[in-house]
Amino acid sequence: MLLKMPRGRLLLVQKSASLWMPRRMHSNETRTSGMASRAGTAITKGFFQFLGQITPICAAGGLFYMMIVRRQEEEDQRPVRQIITSQVPAIVGDFIERPVLFQNLQRLILDPDENMDFFVLITGNHKVGKSHLVQRVLQGHQGVFRVTLQDGQTIDSALHGVLGVENDAAMVWAFAEAGKQLGHRPVLLIDIQERVTDTKTLNSISNFCKEFGFEMKLAKVVVTASSAGTASFITGDDRRVDFFVPCFSLEELKKEKAQISKWYGQPVEDIEIDAVFDLAGGVVGDIQATFVQARKIGLGKALSDMKRKVQRDLQNYQCIDCSGGFGPGKVCLATWLAHQVAKSSFQQCFSSFELPFNPSQFGVTVRNLRAHPIYFDPNSSAYCARSPFVHRELGSIKSAKDLMKAARV
Repeated sequence: MLLKMPRGRLLLVQKSASLWMPRRMHSNETRTSGMASRAGTAITKGFFQFLGQITPICAAGGLFYMMIVRRQEEEDQRPVRQIITSQVPAIVGDFIERPVLFQNLQRLILDPDENMDFFVLITGNHKVGKSHLVQRVLQGHQGVFRVTLQDGQTIDSALHGVLGVENDAAMVWAFAEAGKQLGHRPVLLIDIQERVTDTKTLNSISNFCKEFGFEMKLAKVVVTASSAGTASFITGDDRRVDFFVPCFSLEELKKEKAQISKWYGQPVEDIEIDAVFDLAGGVVGDIQATFVQARKIGLGKALSDMKRKVQRDLQNYQCIDCSGGFGPGKVCLATWLAHQVAKSSFQQCFSSFELPFNPSQFGVTVRNLRAHPIYFDPNSSAYCARSPFVHRELGSIKSAKDLMKAARV
């Protein structure tokens, strides 16, 4: 059929052409018809040769186009898969569990999606166990995406870099699509390290958390901050839920003698726990590090190293009043506050609602100077000494005037 169609069309052209051709051409009609037939055959043959040549090219072009489309789809899905398959790292080593805190945080983070119309801000002293607690709660859950902020980054730019996307629209789509495929909102962990002090970086988190977690509901947002000063930049009104991880009490530590003995490498005595707690307080990271070090160099040497570290903190704190005090009002009450904390019992701490500086201003100052002998406990709204040793030393901290006099002498 295909071979006859071109010739049939050609014959129609020949027939119609005979109506206007000069009469002398009709005398050669047979010869002309034969020539036309051969010409038609040649054209038909050339046409199909041409088709034979371009068909592989068209087929290859189609395959190439399909490859480009497939590659683009895979590229679009790459950040989605990255979110879906992300998990918190496996817990390595032995840690002291805190069942009550674990259950409370678990209820906050793993509530059904429709109940979570807030973001969670987790605070507590450096090395108190915040990250470990979050790991324990989210262990084994898929869709737990973690980003660590560095100075100079905004949270948006940090996420763009980790996900490999170019703009907010692609990031929003990736989290929304991940939520659809998971069947629930993914968890976004934002980890703010102690060394992060850049105001632009910290200010970017607050609006992001409110929009991403509360308004758009693209993820369950959990922020961990290593200091009260850092946390003060992350406002949230009623859309923020604070979760404070307190230090261990001495009684809690003594119930964990079996675990501490593993760190120490031998059975630990109450008197040894007392000695470490006296310097480190209830900061479990420092307690663990001290006993692990004691396993290698002896407890006496490990305690001496810890004492030097604590004394450096006290010296840094003593410089606050000389360096401008607390807040924009330059309230030089660091020495006064130290003395008030020293006068209060170690367990009860010092509480006052009529101070000319607030906990955020206090937190920013001690963070910037790396001076942490005193911390603010939001659960009791009180200023507390880091350890019993610090509590005893705070009463002997000299005022700025005394330091200047000593320097002149």
